[in-house]
Amino acid sequence: MRLAVLFLLTLKASAAVLQGIVLDEDTGNPLGRTSVTLTPLTGNNASVLTIRANERGSFTMLSVRAGWYILKTTRKGYADAEAGQFRAGRPGTPFEVLPDTQSTFFQIRMKRLAAVTGTLLDENSVGLPDLPVHVYTATKPVRRVAEGITDDRGIFRVGGLEAGRYMVRSGPGQLEDASGVVPTYYKFGTTLETAEPITLRLGETAQDVVIRPQNGRLFSISGILTAPGTARLTLITDTGRRLVTGAAGPFETSNIPPGPVELVAEGTGCGSYSKFIVDRDMRDLRIPCNTLYRPTVDFLTDRGKASTTYPILARRVDLDGASTVRIFNPTDFILPGHYELTVRTAAKHYTQSMRVTFGMSPVTTDDGWFGMDFGNQVRLAITLADTPATIAGQVTVSRQPVAGAVVYLEWFNPDAREQRLQLFTARSDHTGRYSFTGLPPGRYRLLSGFDFDPKDPNGMRDAKVVRVQDSETAVADLEMQVR
Repeated sequence: MRLAVLFLLTLKASAAVLQGIVLDEDTGNPLGRTSVTLTPLTGNNASVLTIRANERGSFTMLSVRAGWYILKTTRKGYADAEAGQFRAGRPGTPFEVLPDTQSTFFQIRMKRLAAVTGTLLDENSVGLPDLPVHVYTATKPVRRVAEGITDDRGIFRVGGLEAGRYMVRSGPGQLEDASGVVPTYYKFGTTLETAEPITLRLGETAQDVVIRPQNGRLFSISGILTAPGTARLTLITDTGRRLVTGAAGPFETSNIPPGPVELVAEGTGCGSYSKFIVDRDMRDLRIPCNTLYRPTVDFLTDRGKASTTYPILARRVDLDGASTVRIFNPTDFILPGHYELTVRTAAKHYTQSMRVTFGMSPVTTDDGWFGMDFGNQVRLAITLADTPATIAGQVTVSRQPVAGAVVYLEWFNPDAREQRLQLFTARSDHTGRYSFTGLPPGRYRLLSGFDFDPKDPNGMRDAKVVRVQDSETAVADLEMQVR
């Protein structure tokens, strides 16, 4: 019995207590009920721990083992924060819990996400109420990311935006005299070329964004939705989506701005997708809800059918933007339309190609995401290569290893006129060593730093360029950027 008590006392003494408080960066007010997560670095024999701060923003984590950790906080309306970050939105620095550590205190300050405010005005500088306002990314691919609506004075506010460059656009609408206004960009114009981007920083609100929606004709669409049972029809434009009808039969919808339009029919085991340009009223459309078939997915290698399968991640991309990424489940019915897919392969494979039969267009690929159009019947063939490359190395500062260093990796194509910047990140272990596995052959750029801006188009200019072949392991030791 005495031995057991002594063992418990020893165990308690060897485990640390982490305490802290979460505050608003600008006001200093406590952020109660914030989620706090403690994540061990690779090689640390500990589990991820997530708790919630109390109503006063304080938190306590008991019995934390010795090792290296990252401490992160998340809260709606705020940018994620990490202990030891150089500035809001940047990754935090890891810390070590030593065997003799008893208690450590952290103060984490969180920055609100950015916002944009302004007014929609008519020709007499009078505010236009109840009109939608949309926010798009200013970098390609241009996608709608947020929306709002004007109040009774024509004033709008759209928040929850990450730092970056955006374009703001008013939506279509009808005025009191039944005349229409068409989508118009800030500062003026109805085309993307006339849009003026707005740069937002975390915690910042871009004010006085004034848009004067241009007058123009809005159109209507009508027809019949045919379906074997219950079905609904959704209309999608680049300014949003609306339910046209929730039942089979005649339908009609109006106030549609000129430009591309998508119609998606969805029912029990049926669906269809149509895309066309609206430049006039369109009558007597017949939209079917065709039978859907569950997709077939074949994993292949050069030698035939693969013995290993992997999770497939998918996001649907419509005119109004991309959906959240989810697991592609072949047992589900998949609505026709445009999708982007990638495979979460292990270190021993990489995705060599992805093709689809019974689809609507050829496959394209961009930085590991494969874009394709699905019809009602899809057979997906994914070819895996068992000769992946690896890039590994050590991150140092003045020849000293950096534990938990953030390493960025980017596919590099110097000949591409327009390159979609997709960065992959990794953390070094407690000895400063990192690795990227399962890589296709090609050229890559690598950089390490705690104050790197992933959205800076010139941020990777001084990165190290590495070329790897099939099955090759390239060693790329990195000197961390210290600014």
